[in-house]
Amino acid sequence: MTTDRQADVLVIGGGPAGSTAASLLAQAGWQVTLVEKARHPRFHIGESLLPMNLAIFERLGVLDQVRAIGVHKPGAEFNSDDGKRVLFPFARALQPDWPHAWQVRRSELDLLLLNRSRELGVQVLEEHRVSAVSLDDDGVQAQISGPQGGSIRARFLVDASGRDTLLSKQFGDKYSNKPTPARPCSGTSRTCHSARVNPPA
Repeated sequence: MTTDRQADVLVIGGGPAGSTAASLLAQAGWQVTLVEKARHPRFHIGESLLPMNLAIFERLGVLDQVRAIGVHKPGAEFNSDDGKRVLFPFARALQPDWPHAWQVRRSELDLLLLNRSRELGVQVLEEHRVSAVSLDDDGVQAQISGPQGGSIRARFLVDASGRDTLLSKQFGDKYSNKPTPARPCSGTSRTCHSARVNPPA
């Protein structure tokens, strides 16, 4: 079945970045459609949260729900191949408002955040893909493949497709960093930034 849609914002990707962007935009009064290729819950790597994620969860209204699925994490430890250990207690951070974080199962976190988007009025299309995007002066036209696929017209586009890098692939802008002689590191970190979102004009 083909359905033509209109939205203020089209979000590609239903992971934490896509769901968070969609929810914040919906809270500000924007009409948002989110397209996710998988059906949640689904397995994904990336379980380690940072303290400032908690401020975002509070803003989204899901802090207590994330606390319920998380394991308390007071800091992080990085170990190098030469035996050096570096500890980062979150309570001693430059902004100690959030002195801890949580370790979570990503499948649970992603489902929680996607469901919050739905609660806030975001139209969520799981098991759908954006197959083509066309940009012009008035916004974006995209083709969606899936059971409720068709075309969608939106004023703005958020590509939160992660490693799929939909727009970079389509427009040929994807490139790899050249390898460096530096030793690989065994630690990882993730951050999430948000900006003030104004209501649509």
